[in-house]
Amino acid sequence: MHGLGFAIATYIVWGLLPLYLALLKPASALEILGQRILWSLVFLLAWLLVSGHLRGLMRRLDRQLIGLYSLAAVLISVNWGVYILAVTSNRTVEASLGYFILPIINVIIGRVALGERLSPLQAAGVLTAAGGVAYLCVAAQGVPWIAFALALSFGFYGFIKKKAPLPAAEGLFLETAILALPAMMLLGGMAAHGELAMLHNATSLDLLLAGSGAVTAVPLITFALAAKRVPLSTIGMLQYLAPTLQFLIGVFVFGETLTEAKLAGFAIIWFGLVLYLYGLARRPHPAALPG
Repeated sequence: MHGLGFAIATYIVWGLLPLYLALLKPASALEILGQRILWSLVFLLAWLLVSGHLRGLMRRLDRQLIGLYSLAAVLISVNWGVYILAVTSNRTVEASLGYFILPIINVIIGRVALGERLSPLQAAGVLTAAGGVAYLCVAAQGVPWIAFALALSFGFYGFIKKKAPLPAAEGLFLETAILALPAMMLLGGMAAHGELAMLHNATSLDLLLAGSGAVTAVPLITFALAAKRVPLSTIGMLQYLAPTLQFLIGVFVFGETLTEAKLAGFAIIWFGLVLYLYGLARRPHPAALPG
């Protein structure tokens, strides 16, 4: 599959993720985070054993590699935790705002750190979208911390993944392995206080919590594949597919409040996306990746 196809598939899955997370109640946000980490590790371990890549990964491990992926692990765990908290506390629309801000962060990182260039139409699209985000922040009469935490954590995670040396599945396995001990300690503490939902509710909930491993790992693998094949600025703008779906789910499925000011801000952002994609389509060749 072409890198652009990986990116589109990833964002559609992420856009529909709130529907899956809603099925995990009454599990708390912290339990869902811990379960996602551990079951992702199990899924990826099976993947690497079947593919025969685990032994090669073990031979490549050194202090520098572990340090790089430890940073990626911290960023993705923060992103997961904040996102789960947002969805389980009926703030899906605010979470979607974070992923509307994220593409702007990606474009800035791509331009400053990687030297990626934008056409005039693409630049106009980015500036329009940034104006929409600024309008939403003003309308909210305060800093939407959930939105900015999601945008910054995943923006820098994407930057690290673009430069990280390991293949997608191996890299994500290493990240979840680094997070496994904290996750086990978290779940162990919750179990000691009788706060775990797993094994104390319907079997269907147990299966859904276990399934969160595959639901988590597969789109992150396809994201890593896309990040190595597509300019970060393009990935950033395609990211608008996911929050648009999240926004629609928050309003029409979860019944969250949508004011006229919020709708106007989102409309400005969507117009910026149209401008960017039109500019992208007019370019004769994809922008070359640095290095």
